[in-house]
Amino acid sequence: MNNIIFEKVWQDSDLIELKITAISEFVTAYQSCYVQNNNLEEISEKIRKYSQLYNEDCYVEFGKKNGDYTPAFSMKIMKPDISGHLKIEVDVEIDDINNRSHRCCYYVESELGTIDKLWAKLNKLIADDVGGKVSLYSNEL
Repeated sequence: MNNIIFEKVWQDSDLIELKITAISEFVTAYQSCYVQNNNLEEISEKIRKYSQLYNEDCYVEFGKKNGDYTPAFSMKIMKPDISGHLKIEVDVEIDDINNRSHRCCYYVESELGTIDKLWAKLNKLIADDVGGKVSLYSNEL
């Protein structure tokens, strides 16, 4: 049931529109965000580094949460427990007010093994065609 799905909705030369859907036991929310190819590569690299050490939390933003920009999505991947289970705190901006103060924040449960694969999937999404999807748990696409 818990999952985060990244779908490429549109692409220009170096700009990608992603529809990001975060699913937990209690909430499902999505947001469309615009990210540069190089920003997605940087996010992938941060997640890769986390998956190798996982001794501290990893925070990444898709889009900018501050300023006069399009809506954003962020996730904070928490340190895993001794069994490799972890929580991802997602922050989905709700684009219904000018001051960008409406948000939906909650945990998506995951495992270290899925995070270890996520960075490569996100990197691959840059080259994928529009309509391409990647997720924590691929069997749920």
